[in-house]
Amino acid sequence: MPRLPHALAAALAGLLLLPAPATARITDRDLSCAEWLKSGARGTSEYPAATQARIRAFCAANPTMKAIDAEMTMTGD
Repeated sequence: MPRLPHALAAALAGLLLLPAPATARITDRDLSCAEWLKSGARGTSEYPAATQARIRAFCAANPTMKAIDAEMTMTGD
Protein backbone atom coordinates (compact mmCIF):
# COMPACT_ATOMS: atom_id res chain seq x y z
CA MET A 1 0.00 0.00 0.00
CA PRO A 2 1.50 3.41 -0.95
CA ARG A 3 2.25 5.86 1.85
CA LEU A 4 0.45 9.19 1.97
CA PRO A 5 2.50 12.37 1.69
CA HIS A 6 3.06 13.93 5.12
CA ALA A 7 0.89 17.00 4.39
CA LEU A 8 -2.02 14.86 3.20
CA ALA A 9 -1.74 12.56 6.20
CA ALA A 10 -1.81 15.58 8.52
CA ALA A 11 -4.84 16.99 6.73
CA LEU A 12 -6.69 13.69 6.98
CA ALA A 13 -5.81 13.39 10.67
CA GLY A 14 -7.17 16.90 11.16
CA LEU A 15 -10.53 15.84 9.81
CA LEU A 16 -10.97 13.68 12.88
CA LEU A 17 -10.47 16.65 15.20
CA LEU A 18 -12.58 19.33 13.54
CA PRO A 19 -13.68 22.16 15.81
CA ALA A 20 -17.21 23.52 15.85
CA PRO A 21 -18.09 25.48 12.69
CA ALA A 22 -16.71 29.00 12.55
CA THR A 23 -16.96 31.83 10.05
CA ALA A 24 -14.43 32.02 7.23
CA ARG A 25 -11.30 34.04 8.00
CA ILE A 26 -9.69 34.02 4.54
CA THR A 27 -11.31 36.97 2.82
CA ASP A 28 -9.91 36.79 -0.74
CA ARG A 29 -12.27 34.32 -2.43
CA ASP A 30 -10.08 34.06 -5.57
CA LEU A 31 -6.80 33.17 -3.84
CA SER A 32 -5.53 29.64 -4.52
CA CYS A 33 -3.92 27.65 -1.73
CA ALA A 34 -0.51 28.02 -3.39
CA GLU A 35 -0.90 31.81 -3.56
CA TRP A 36 -2.17 31.95 0.02
CA LEU A 37 0.78 29.92 1.30
CA LYS A 38 3.23 32.13 -0.64
CA SER A 39 1.65 35.21 0.95
CA GLY A 40 2.57 33.92 4.40
CA ALA A 41 -0.68 32.02 5.08
CA ARG A 42 -2.31 34.97 6.78
CA GLY A 43 -5.92 35.11 7.79
CA THR A 44 -6.26 32.22 10.22
CA SER A 45 -5.03 33.88 13.42
CA GLU A 46 -8.44 33.56 15.09
CA TYR A 47 -8.17 29.76 14.96
CA PRO A 48 -6.20 27.68 17.47
CA ALA A 49 -2.67 26.81 16.35
CA ALA A 50 -3.64 23.20 15.60
CA THR A 51 -6.44 24.34 13.28
CA GLN A 52 -4.11 26.79 11.53
CA ALA A 53 -1.62 23.98 10.96
CA ARG A 54 -4.32 21.71 9.52
CA ILE A 55 -5.44 24.43 7.10
CA ARG A 56 -1.85 25.03 5.95
CA ALA A 57 -1.23 21.27 5.58
CA PHE A 58 -4.44 20.82 3.60
CA CYS A 59 -3.50 23.73 1.34
CA ALA A 60 -0.01 22.29 0.82
CA ALA A 61 -1.60 19.02 -0.28
CA ASN A 62 -4.11 20.81 -2.56
CA PRO A 63 -2.30 23.85 -4.04
CA THR A 64 -4.80 24.50 -6.83
CA MET A 65 -7.81 24.53 -4.51
CA LYS A 66 -9.23 27.89 -3.46
CA ALA A 67 -7.84 28.83 -0.04
CA ILE A 68 -11.26 29.78 1.29
CA ASP A 69 -12.63 26.36 0.28
CA ALA A 70 -9.72 24.63 2.00
CA GLU A 71 -10.36 26.67 5.14
CA MET A 72 -14.04 25.80 5.13
CA THR A 73 -13.23 22.13 4.55
CA MET A 74 -10.90 22.02 7.55
CA THR A 75 -13.13 24.04 9.90
CA GLY A 76 -16.49 22.56 8.99
CA ASP A 77 -17.95 25.76 7.55
